[in-house]
Amino acid sequence: MRSDTFRKWLQQRGCRFDQQVRGAGAAGHAALTVHRGTLQATLPLVGTKQHLDPRVVQEVVRALELDPTELPGPQSRV
Repeated sequence: MRSDTFRKWLQQRGCRFDQQVRGAGAAGHAALTVHRGTLQATLPLVGTKQHLDPRVVQEVVRALELDPTELPGPQSRV
Protein backbone atom coordinates (compact mmCIF):
# COMPACT_ATOMS: atom_id res chain seq x y z
CA MET A 1 0.00 0.00 0.00
CA ARG A 2 1.28 3.45 -0.85
CA SER A 3 2.18 5.75 2.02
CA ASP A 4 -0.17 8.55 0.92
CA THR A 5 -3.11 6.17 0.57
CA PHE A 6 -2.55 4.74 4.05
CA ARG A 7 -2.17 8.16 5.68
CA LYS A 8 -5.37 9.38 4.00
CA TRP A 9 -7.19 6.25 5.21
CA LEU A 10 -5.95 6.85 8.76
CA GLN A 11 -6.95 10.52 8.64
CA GLN A 12 -10.48 9.57 7.54
CA ARG A 13 -10.73 7.50 10.73
CA GLY A 14 -9.89 10.41 13.01
CA CYS A 15 -6.16 9.91 13.33
CA ARG A 16 -3.74 12.80 13.68
CA PHE A 17 -0.02 12.85 12.98
CA ASP A 18 3.03 14.27 14.77
CA GLN A 19 6.46 14.14 13.22
CA GLN A 20 9.06 12.79 15.62
CA VAL A 21 11.93 15.18 16.21
CA ARG A 22 15.40 13.73 15.83
CA GLY A 23 18.43 15.30 17.43
CA ALA A 24 21.51 16.41 15.50
CA GLY A 25 23.40 13.45 14.11
CA ALA A 26 20.58 11.04 14.90
CA ALA A 27 20.73 7.79 13.00
CA GLY A 28 17.80 5.93 11.52
CA HIS A 29 14.70 6.91 9.59
CA ALA A 30 12.35 9.75 10.36
CA ALA A 31 8.93 8.66 11.61
CA LEU A 32 5.43 9.90 12.32
CA THR A 33 3.54 9.23 15.51
CA VAL A 34 -0.06 8.43 14.65
CA HIS A 35 -2.63 9.22 17.36
CA ARG A 36 -6.19 7.91 17.60
CA GLY A 37 -7.70 8.95 20.90
CA THR A 38 -5.37 7.60 23.58
CA LEU A 39 -3.80 5.04 21.24
CA GLN A 40 -0.67 5.68 19.23
CA ALA A 41 1.58 3.96 16.70
CA THR A 42 4.77 4.78 14.82
CA LEU A 43 4.76 5.02 11.03
CA PRO A 44 7.98 5.36 9.01
CA LEU A 45 8.18 8.68 7.17
CA VAL A 46 8.72 7.77 3.53
CA GLY A 47 7.88 9.42 0.23
CA THR A 48 4.18 9.73 -0.56
CA LYS A 49 4.40 7.40 -3.56
CA GLN A 50 6.51 4.74 -1.85
CA HIS A 51 4.97 1.47 -0.77
CA LEU A 52 4.88 0.53 2.90
CA ASP A 53 5.80 -2.91 4.14
CA PRO A 54 2.53 -4.81 4.76
CA ARG A 55 3.82 -5.80 8.21
CA VAL A 56 4.16 -2.11 9.14
CA VAL A 57 0.61 -1.43 7.94
CA GLN A 58 -0.75 -4.34 10.01
CA GLU A 59 1.21 -3.23 13.08
CA VAL A 60 -0.19 0.32 12.89
CA VAL A 61 -3.76 -0.91 12.27
CA ARG A 62 -3.50 -3.31 15.22
CA ALA A 63 -1.99 -0.69 17.56
CA LEU A 64 -4.75 1.81 16.72
CA GLU A 65 -7.47 -0.87 17.02
CA LEU A 66 -8.79 -0.28 13.50
CA ASP A 67 -10.53 -2.84 11.29
CA PRO A 68 -8.01 -4.27 8.79
CA THR A 69 -10.83 -5.44 6.49
CA GLU A 70 -11.57 -1.77 5.72
CA LEU A 71 -8.11 -1.14 4.26
CA PRO A 72 -8.21 0.07 0.64
CA GLY A 73 -7.06 -2.19 -2.17
CA PRO A 74 -7.11 -5.94 -2.68
CA GLN A 75 -7.40 -7.92 0.53
CA SER A 76 -4.46 -10.09 -0.53
CA ARG A 77 -2.07 -7.19 0.09
CA VAL A 78 -2.51 -7.30 3.83
